[in-house]
Amino acid sequence: MLYRLEQLAEQVGGEVAGDPDTPIRRLRPFETAGPGDLTLAARKRYEERIPESGASAVIVSRTVPFHNRPLLRVDNPKLAFARLLQYIRQTPFVPIGVSPGATVGRDCSIPERVSIHPHVYVGDGVTLGEEVTLHSGVHVGNGCCVGPGSVLHPNVTLYDGIRIGARVILHSGAVIGADGFGYVFDGERQVKIPQRGTVVIEDDVEIGANSCVDRATFGQTTIGRGVKLDDHVQIGHNCTIGENTVMVGQVGVSGSVTVGRNCILAGHSGVVDHVRIGDGVKVLAKTMVTKDIPDGMTVSGQPARDHRTTVKIQALTRRLPRLMAEWRSWKKRRRDS
Repeated sequence: MLYRLEQLAEQVGGEVAGDPDTPIRRLRPFETAGPGDLTLAARKRYEERIPESGASAVIVSRTVPFHNRPLLRVDNPKLAFARLLQYIRQTPFVPIGVSPGATVGRDCSIPERVSIHPHVYVGDGVTLGEEVTLHSGVHVGNGCCVGPGSVLHPNVTLYDGIRIGARVILHSGAVIGADGFGYVFDGERQVKIPQRGTVVIEDDVEIGANSCVDRATFGQTTIGRGVKLDDHVQIGHNCTIGENTVMVGQVGVSGSVTVGRNCILAGHSGVVDHVRIGDGVKVLAKTMVTKDIPDGMTVSGQPARDHRTTVKIQALTRRLPRLMAEWRSWKKRRRDS
């Protein structure tokens, strides 16, 4: 489709400097953008290169002066770029109905406007919302509920009794509702604790490929509205993950953990069981959280500490060889004297 630059500015609350009728077909990276493209200059080094860009228009902050091509000025260029990508790439939902190659159980509630592809299994008593898409290989267990506009990519598995909200995206290989990892050692063997709870995933959640969210022992494991989980993330039983929290690849969260809203857990970080993490917390890469963390802290290290403390410890650690040499020299002089 062809868009006017002013039309795109209206979508993100921006203003146009230059020709508002500039035609835009797509968004492209700064280095490869050409005629008909809208690109992003969110950093100073790109702002300085705007005159040499081949793009028809550039998204910039409101402070950038007019150059030799139209600008779309906004408060947050990167955010505007993301929203326009969503806007331009939107494709209308095309319902294919239920494929003859799919298996659907008894007593299901399935509207006409769905797309259920071949080799999908839908168990008994399942409820699907409008415009749900189930790609090939998806397994939806008995009694599950999937909200409107949600997309389950190939080979996603929902165990029995799972509730999925609206506009949820589950990428290939995600497993929702497997048993929580609960065992008790009786002195001779591990005795399994039955996992009788469920998983509730609220609206606008996205879960990456091969990530797992375990069902609760009792009650529910809850993934809050707007949470984003990267690939290979593990959420243990009875966890509650607050709204708009982001977890990067290979994060592991043990059972009965509460994570607040708007948190970031960076790659390969982990959380031990029964820990509470406050709102707005940042857990840096490879950090192991072993104790509760109050709101707004940034932590790092093993175990997790205030990041400023970790940096000081690392600085001291790098000085240890020199300090050891000085101590040995002092010890030798004292002995010789």
